[in-house]
Amino acid sequence: MPDDPVACCLSDAELRKREAMLLAQFKSALIATEELPDGYAFRIPGEKKWLALVADLIIAERECCPFLAFQLTAEPKMGALTLRITGPEGTKEFLKSILAMPEPLIPIRPSPA
Repeated sequence: MPDDPVACCLSDAELRKREAMLLAQFKSALIATEELPDGYAFRIPGEKKWLALVADLIIAERECCPFLAFQLTAEPKMGALTLRITGPEGTKEFLKSILAMPEPLIPIRPSPA
């Protein structure tokens, strides 16, 4: 993984299509975002449709961005999902550019017990 460049291998047209569909749906579901030392954590609702969307996103991004690592946590009782996307130096800037993330970020807070 360290030798993989921090770049998407999709063509401009493919990336625009991905941004218009899958990434737009993911961004619309965001409840909170947290900056990590090597990437970001994203919180979205825990409903089945969002879990399926995150699975589709991970599958798609693993093919075109092999430098990314994904970690998904599902809170109990159908609670929120947290997707951590991390990678080598430059990953945060890459994610910020493809997700057009707003400033300031909404921090992730632990779910109530």
